Amino acid sequence: MDGCLGRTLFRLPRPEVYTPVELAIMDDKKKLEATKARAREKYGEIFLDIVYIYRSQPTLGVAIEGGANTRQPLPKVINVQPGGSAFESGGLKVGHVILEVNGQPIVGLSHNAAARVIAEAFKSRTSDRMELLITEWSDRLLDTIQVDVGLLKVS
Repeated sequence: MDGCLGRTLFRLPRPEVYTPVELAIMDDKKKLEATKARAREKYGEIFLDIVYIYRSQPTLGVAIEGGANTRQPLPKVINVQPGGSAFESGGLKVGHVILEVNGQPIVGLSHNAAARVIAEAFKSRTSDRMELLITEWSDRLLDTIQVDVGLLKVS
């Protein structure tokens, strides 16, 4: 009580103040969750993650195998070379299957077309990073996923 009028003093909570970096991080987290939600609708209930590769080196340093025209229909990472941007950025590992590059699906593309999309995204000067939607490789993945006209369908 403040003693004058017999009323309880009411204090408004102070609003939280964020730095521009904190605001950018919060915005990225919101975008990340929205991207994952969209991907879950499209690809179903499989493990999904987003990996960012920053253009920190002149080379990407990733080798993939597979594509719609091969025995391995999903583009899978088979090597991440030390010294390349993918290695420096962390996150991308051997065995990951790349589903999308900067929001563009690459499942269902031929090996050459998938490799071209990845290379062009890395060379693009519109952003200092590329975004990969990935899942983890397992032998069950091919039993669970069908490639059909460029779309990933979960059985």
